[in-house]
Amino acid sequence: MTAAPILEPVGSRETPCYQAVPKEYEANLLYRQRLLEQAGQSRELQKELWLACSRDLLFYINAFVWTYDPRKIADGQSPRLPFITWEFQDDAFLALDESIGKSDVLIEKSRDMGASWICLTLFEWRWHFKELQSFMMVSRKEGLVDGAGDSLFSHIDFIHKNLPSWLVPSITRNKLKLVNLENGSKIEGESTTDNIGRGGRRTAMLVDEFAAFEGGGYDVLSATADNTNSRIFNSTPSGTANAFYAQRQAGTPRLRFHWSQHPEKAAGLWFDDEGKPQSDWYIGEKKRRAHEVEIATQLDIDYQGSAYPFFDPKTLQKLKRNYVRRPRHVGSLYVEEGYEPRFVEDDVGLLKIWCDLDIDLNPPRDRDYVVGADISQGTGASDSALSVVDRLSGEKVAELCSNRISANRFAELSVALCRMFSGSEGRGAFLIWEATGPGRTFGRTIVEDCEYSHIYFREDETRMRKRTSDRPGWFSTGEGKKDLLMNYRDSLVTGKFINPSEKSLIQAGEFVYLPSGRVEHGGASTTIDPSDSRDNHGDVVIADALCAKILRERESRARQRESVEAPVMSFEWRRQRRQRELAETTDWE
Repeated sequence: MTAAPILEPVGSRETPCYQAVPKEYEANLLYRQRLLEQAGQSRELQKELWLACSRDLLFYINAFVWTYDPRKIADGQSPRLPFITWEFQDDAFLALDESIGKSDVLIEKSRDMGASWICLTLFEWRWHFKELQSFMMVSRKEGLVDGAGDSLFSHIDFIHKNLPSWLVPSITRNKLKLVNLENGSKIEGESTTDNIGRGGRRTAMLVDEFAAFEGGGYDVLSATADNTNSRIFNSTPSGTANAFYAQRQAGTPRLRFHWSQHPEKAAGLWFDDEGKPQSDWYIGEKKRRAHEVEIATQLDIDYQGSAYPFFDPKTLQKLKRNYVRRPRHVGSLYVEEGYEPRFVEDDVGLLKIWCDLDIDLNPPRDRDYVVGADISQGTGASDSALSVVDRLSGEKVAELCSNRISANRFAELSVALCRMFSGSEGRGAFLIWEATGPGRTFGRTIVEDCEYSHIYFREDETRMRKRTSDRPGWFSTGEGKKDLLMNYRDSLVTGKFINPSEKSLIQAGEFVYLPSGRVEHGGASTTIDPSDSRDNHGDVVIADALCAKILRERESRARQRESVEAPVMSFEWRRQRRQRELAETTDWE
């Protein structure tokens, strides 16, 4: 007589609910052994178990799937391990399975959380038990997809090698391809050097370690968009200059595999004074890592820390806690005849204001304001941004951002905003903008069409005594931008610039040092839109930094006036007079 099966169905055969497989290690091994012994004596039980596996993904994994970890050999253990899922992995399997055919998913993870195993095991299960499925697995090198050692296909091969023969379908296995001859399903692989996306439609696609792709991965993102509704972007962070981070910021549905979810790594979990999770395992791993960047990349899921950040992440967090707040007014700014402003409060407008407005929706007139502008092409790839700062207090009082306004139109809007923030003498705010790229068109509109004269003129900043030219706007160079950002960073740290804008401080965290020593926004060099130059990203930060530049120069000139009063007809007296004249009448070059 055949022994009764361990696994007993509960409910109808159409929607079975099987008793849970034991997840304690020794109990699971015993369960698997008994299951195989009983199935070896009964064809009927084999059919029942095949049906159970086809209906229940987690049963299939915990009862039959094995993984491989060569590190166990050093500890005298077998590298062949039963795949016993943790609770967070159960949730991930079910969420990913539910997403297939419906949406992309992004998996951000600490190292060694089993994310790749989860994705390829899900693909194998659907390939195994569902008809006419088509999957693609992509990595940055072909050897990582299908090669000797730790490749994606080698994991699937290992799964099949360790299944009982009666559970393995008839297959064809070629390089970068696996076909189920019984149901027509297939799994294929490609590297980023191949023609990704030309292989037809896919049920789903795994893009493994996406943040490490050469060129940031934007070409892969574009090439695969029409091939499937379900791309799984799996990676540890690698800074912000890549498509993986861009997809995260764009709101792609996300799974987060942090080491603190792993029961073994999180044993004895506690939290430090900043609320950051700690454990004996984590402290030990930190000691093994060579650099803070490696800790941020491999352990902390820290995008800013996983590059070489220009702004200290801890300082930015402190600034967010101390100063970020909701704007007091939000609304739309309209440009009336003569470029006069009309502000209307609403819930969808682009203008955010942190200061009080009077009954006529005007800001305080007893102040002195500066407006910084960074301009994009208006194609949607990056924002044009305006920042308004109170020069007396150093507080940012307004912000306006849009990625769909042309440089000409944005110039008109900027003049209206300057006139809205008129100072004590009734003169519009002082305007400074980045004059390179689309800033040239912006500047011509400011000077020639709007005839706005309270503006910044280019200075030769390489000289000890800076000379003012008749060319309006601030002209960016590699070192010039670095100096600009260094001054802004110092102003934030010393409290000379108070920033209530969360968007701006988040963008600040995305600026990184490049190997050349330049400082650049993480997404600037990898944008998929060629119409926006590399310098037009981190736009709110640049607008803020330009305002901080004016605050610094005002402070410097005030110190000079206190120390030396320029005699009438002296060189300094003539220089100041010339500067005032240039501000009134300007010829564009």
